[in-house]
Amino acid sequence: MASAQSKIFNILLRLINKKGLLKRQFAKGSFNAFTSPSPPRRIFQACTIDIYQINNHNVFTLQPKHNGSKKHILYLHGGAYVTGFIKLHWHFLKDLIANTQCSITAPDYPLAPKHTYKEVLEMMVKLYRKLLQTVHPDDLILMGDSAGGGLALALAQKLKVENLPQPNHIILLSPWLDITLSNPDIAMIDPIDPFTGIEGLRLAGKAYAGSDDPSYYLLSPINGALDGLGKISVFVGTREILVADTRKLRAMMEAKGVSINYNEYRDMIHVWMLLHFPESRKAKREIVELIRSA
Repeated sequence: MASAQSKIFNILLRLINKKGLLKRQFAKGSFNAFTSPSPPRRIFQACTIDIYQINNHNVFTLQPKHNGSKKHILYLHGGAYVTGFIKLHWHFLKDLIANTQCSITAPDYPLAPKHTYKEVLEMMVKLYRKLLQTVHPDDLILMGDSAGGGLALALAQKLKVENLPQPNHIILLSPWLDITLSNPDIAMIDPIDPFTGIEGLRLAGKAYAGSDDPSYYLLSPINGALDGLGKISVFVGTREILVADTRKLRAMMEAKGVSINYNEYRDMIHVWMLLHFPESRKAKREIVELIRSA
């Protein structure tokens, strides 16, 4: 049974019509109302942060102040490919560092509708090559939430094509795996999802794809190769429409005999693990253990 905090938050999301937010943002042509392009002051106080650029976009490296481990996370933020970092992302990364002593690279990658997936992946491959100069693949974890989760899987598939070493582990948090949203099970889940609106996501997916077929695997990585990648872990809630495709991913991987660590949380909403419910804290503990054991 969901916690009281989670239930109250569900009610608040419906009261403010969170499902319609992305569609409203497209109507206004503005996506920056809630973003935090750089870490808040508290994050600078808790971590050592270096900033550099790749393709004229900022890349942040967050490290513990003392006694860091060899583990390094390449973290790709969510936001439907049109929205940048929000404060929740930075605090989530700070918590991961505090509990694992890992370091984290967090790129402020190009966003639609100004840019498409081609520019994003060009930057990501260049960044990955740079990381490999100082981080051994066995110590590298690729992680992303929502659109960043989809991007993480697409990047891993792109790395395979480029004959680059795979990360040790790929951790997908409420990943958006198919921007076509064509899975018929989505319609059944939509009424109980208070967070994610189908219409807004379709607009975002179209913008991210540009003129290309949205079913192309680098846009919808559920259609790409699922073997020969790093270990894959998925965290998803049953009250989010994207669970339809994570279930499909699990079935496809199991049918191919490819291992997947699949974690489905009952009654949880989209990216709940970034929040502060009891269920969020439980998921964070499990993610921390995956990082420590990677």
